[in-house]
Amino acid sequence: MGQWKMACLAMAAVLLPLSSVSLAVPSFYVDYASFDAAVNILQVEDFEAVVPKDTALPSFTSNGVTYTGTQATNPNVWVASAGYTNFGVPVTTSSILTSTGPEDFTVDLSAFSYTAVGFDEYLNGLGDVVVEFYGSQPTPALTLFDGRVAGQWFFGVLLDEPITKIHWTSVGGERINTGMDNLAMGVSAVPAPGAVLLGAIGTCLIGWLRRRGSL
Repeated sequence: MGQWKMACLAMAAVLLPLSSVSLAVPSFYVDYASFDAAVNILQVEDFEAVVPKDTALPSFTSNGVTYTGTQATNPNVWVASAGYTNFGVPVTTSSILTSTGPEDFTVDLSAFSYTAVGFDEYLNGLGDVVVEFYGSQPTPALTLFDGRVAGQWFFGVLLDEPITKIHWTSVGGERINTGMDNLAMGVSAVPAPGAVLLGAIGTCLIGWLRRRGSL
């Protein structure tokens, strides 16, 4: 058996098992720089272009992403304009997604195949926020309990499957003045093992055909 064929078979034997391996655990990021380095960001929603602001809306769609209020009573989403003082920072300088009353809303990403999502969180130090990330199953693929002190914080996650929905809610159904901004969405910057396998086999095949004078 020729050297190229042996090399192809050896490489396939090493990479083939990797092609079906998924991430054992999600990857987490608590600063934007690390998230940006690990993810090809394809879309950013900063809510600046959303109108009307400062208005309780049942839902709205922006750039293909749908935001829906899910409170038990008076379900709504509210895009707060800059200048508020009740989000854990002295004064907000950008538009923030929240709800009137208890913060409870969903972000529908099912129109895309994003495996990574990151965002700024505005926490007021009054209680925890629960953020659920859904994949292909009806139950959350990941649940985040975030009770950091008041302020503006970043959180990002990278899963091994598309994120179809995010559910944001305040613990206990209480109004604690939390919100989301700068929603960044994309895919892993590292090629999936399956893509590595196909590229390696293709490179081997081209080299083998050249050696045989068939290309």
